Amino acid sequence: MKQVFLIVSCISCLAEVAAQKPEKIYGNARQQKPISYYEEQAMAWKKETEKNPKDPNAWYNFYYVNRNLEFNDTTDKRSSEEKNDFMLTIIENMRKNIPESYEYNLCKWMLGGYDMNLLPYLNKAAELGEGRTEHLDYMICIGELTRKVKDRDLYSKKKFEAGLFSTGIIYYNYNVMMGLEQNAILITSGDNDTYPIWYLQSLGIRRDITVINLSLVLIDDYRNKLFGELGINKWPYDWKTKEEYERFNKGIIKHIAHNSKNLNCYVALTAASCEKFTDSIQEKLFLIGLCYVYSNNTLDNLALLKKNIEQLYALDYIDKAFYPDISPDMVKLINGNYTIPLFTLFDHYKLSGDKQKEEWVKSKLLIIAKGANDEKEIIKHLEKP
Repeated sequence: MKQVFLIVSCISCLAEVAAQKPEKIYGNARQQKPISYYEEQAMAWKKETEKNPKDPNAWYNFYYVNRNLEFNDTTDKRSSEEKNDFMLTIIENMRKNIPESYEYNLCKWMLGGYDMNLLPYLNKAAELGEGRTEHLDYMICIGELTRKVKDRDLYSKKKFEAGLFSTGIIYYNYNVMMGLEQNAILITSGDNDTYPIWYLQSLGIRRDITVINLSLVLIDDYRNKLFGELGINKWPYDWKTKEEYERFNKGIIKHIAHNSKNLNCYVALTAASCEKFTDSIQEKLFLIGLCYVYSNNTLDNLALLKKNIEQLYALDYIDKAFYPDISPDMVKLINGNYTIPLFTLFDHYKLSGDKQKEEWVKSKLLIIAKGANDEKEIIKHLEKP
């Protein structure tokens, strides 16, 4: 028994060591891990900074893993001020130990939340980071925030050349764009529904579309400049109170849709899933594929849905992805958005008796559902008599 106990103990020790091995930390747009993983990695990278305080890589990953925890850990009961103070402490320790490093200057900028007074830190990181890629997303955004679209295009292409775009997610966003009217406004909410579109536009694809990201548009100077270009009235409130921020969330899509240039306003499904933005305007949103179109009038959205999916979308990548992908799990997740429009078509063709198209839609749904959390529910719906 004693020998068995020793063996089990050694195995436990080895498992603990393996779990604590520091690994490169990526953002949520590339991969998503459980909170326990980030907690273990935070401990592992903390030890690395203590072992070698002059190691920029250790500090960068320690900062990034805590950033991921701050964004994702819903069980963390610390106040926003306490969380920010903790991150500021990491930055201050980086300043003391690696002040002239790429990593310190980039993290100093990152923590500022697009505070343009801190732009010199990002610029310095870019100067120091020949061959580095971690700053590219921020340079793309600066091109957008300053409305220097050529700069946005330049860094979007650099990001692609560095192999940092998921091919599957590019295909998905290509399809998002193909279903939009000329000179459309497209409302997005995150990285995976914004950066790929800007990259596609850098190639000359649908440059007529204007993307409005619901996070970036919170920046006053940028919003005022962009709204002026699009014929959208200035947002009349500031951000002094929680109530005014909630008013923004509730009303911003309607505000954008009522522009003086009568530009069609679309809400990507990835943004529409944020109910705080769409709850109050559900009756104005009509599904046309991977987007909703905002309309004050009832429209035949089923005809638009059929046209987009059957004629305009490139869907072969869903079941014929003959390429490596840096984010297969994220592709699987974002492709889940096809379920909503495809179920609408499936039910329509089943009711109309079009067996051939019903089976085509069903085949796509089964591929999308495979391995997903709602696979059983999807199959159950497809097999209903």
